[in-house]
Amino acid sequence: MTHKNSSAYTISIMAILTAFLIIQSFIPMVGYINIIPGLPAVTTIHLTVIIGAVILGTRQGTILGLIWGIIALFRAYTSPGDPLSLLIFQNPIIAILPRVMAGMIAGYTFEHLYQTKIRKTGAMVFAGVFGALANTVLVILLTRVLYGHQAAGMYHTDPTHLIMVMLGFVALNAVMEAVLAAIVTPLVATPLLRFKRSR
Repeated sequence: MTHKNSSAYTISIMAILTAFLIIQSFIPMVGYINIIPGLPAVTTIHLTVIIGAVILGTRQGTILGLIWGIIALFRAYTSPGDPLSLLIFQNPIIAILPRVMAGMIAGYTFEHLYQTKIRKTGAMVFAGVFGALANTVLVILLTRVLYGHQAAGMYHTDPTHLIMVMLGFVALNAVMEAVLAAIVTPLVATPLLRFKRSR
C-alpha cells in the first residue's frame, strides 16, 4: 500500500509540475522575464525542474528537464522571445540537453549531499545553484560550438571572443537565476518533502 501511495504521489506531483512548466512557458513574464529587450530573458522556469528533482529524485528531475526542453524547442518555433533564442533554441541539442542536465545535476547534487553531513537545506541550496548554472553554462558552450559565427554577428564581435561577450550579457541573468533557485528551492521543497514522508 505504501508503494502505491508513493507511486500515486509521484505521478500527481509530476502532472502538477508539468502543468506548471507549460504555464510558465507560454504565459508572458511568468517563466521567462524579459528585462532588456533583445537580450535573453531571465528564467524562472528552471525552479520547477529543480524542485521536482529535489522532491522526486534524479530520474524524475531528468524527465522534467526533458519536458522543459521539448517545450522550449516548440516555443522557439512558435514564439521566440529574442533574436538569439530564435537562432539557438530551434536546435534540439541546445533546447533540450541543458534542460535535461539541469534536472539531472540538481537531483544528483541533492541526493549526494543529503547523504553527507551537509544539512538538508544546504543540500537544496546547492542543488538549486548547480541546476541553474548547468543550464546557463551548457547553453553558452553549445552556442559557441554550434553557432559561433552567427551568434558573434548578432553581438558584433569576433567569434573567438564570443564566450566572453555572451558571459558578459548573461552573467547577471545567471546570477539572478542561481540566487533565485538557492532561495526558492528550500522554501518550496521542504514542506513538499515533509508531506511526501507523512504519506
